[in-house]
Amino acid sequence: MELETLKGMVPAVLATLAPQESIYCEHGIMLYKDPSIGVGRKTIQSGGLLSTMKRTAVGGVPFFMAEFTGPGSVAFSRDGIGEIRDIELAPNEVLDVAEGSLLCAENRIPYDMIYVKGTNRIGRMMGFWMDRLTGPGKIALHGYGNIISMTLAAHELVTCDYGAVLFKSASVEARAKNLPFGSGLIGKLESYEVLELVGPGKVALQSIDPKQQHS
Repeated sequence: MELETLKGMVPAVLATLAPQESIYCEHGIMLYKDPSIGVGRKTIQSGGLLSTMKRTAVGGVPFFMAEFTGPGSVAFSRDGIGEIRDIELAPNEVLDVAEGSLLCAENRIPYDMIYVKGTNRIGRMMGFWMDRLTGPGKIALHGYGNIISMTLAAHELVTCDYGAVLFKSASVEARAKNLPFGSGLIGKLESYEVLELVGPGKVALQSIDPKQQHS
C-alpha cells in the first residue's frame, strides 16, 4: 500500500492498493475511488457485541468500519483545515489516536478502543474514546490545524486541553485533572479541566479542537 498526501487547506490522502490489498476507515469519509476498488464492511466487536453496542449508543463510537480492497486508488478527507501524517507502525507498536482523526489503516492492523476517564465534575469532561492501533502497518491521520510532535522521557509530563491530543504512544498515560484558577474556594470551583500526559513515549498535539471546528 502506498500513501500520498494531497496537500491543501483541506488536505486528503490517496491510498494506492495492489490486488487483494485492503484498508479500513470510518464510514463516510471517502472522497473518491477508482471503479476497480471493492467496498465492504469491517465489523468492530472489541470486547464483545454488548460492549460494542454500549460504546456505539453512549459514546458515539462506530459499530463498523468501511473496507476498501484493491487494485486501484481511493482518497479520504476529514473535511477540515489541517495536516496529514502518514505513520508506519513497527511490529507490536501501539498508538492511541483521537476519535475522528483516523483517515485509513492497513487491514492487517488490529483495531481496538480505549476510554480516557474525565474528572466527572458536573458540567465538565466526562471522558472520551481513542482508537487503539497495533503495528505493523501503515496508517494516515488528520490533525486539525497544525500538528506539534514531541517525545516524552519517563515521568516527563505535559499539560494540554483534552481536545488538543491527536495521538500518543500506548505507554503514555493520559489523566484528567482540575486546574484551579488561583487559590481559595472560588479558584477551585472555577477550575479548568485539562489532560496530563505522562511519558515515556510519543505525543502529537493539534492546534484546533475538532469539536470547536465542527460546532
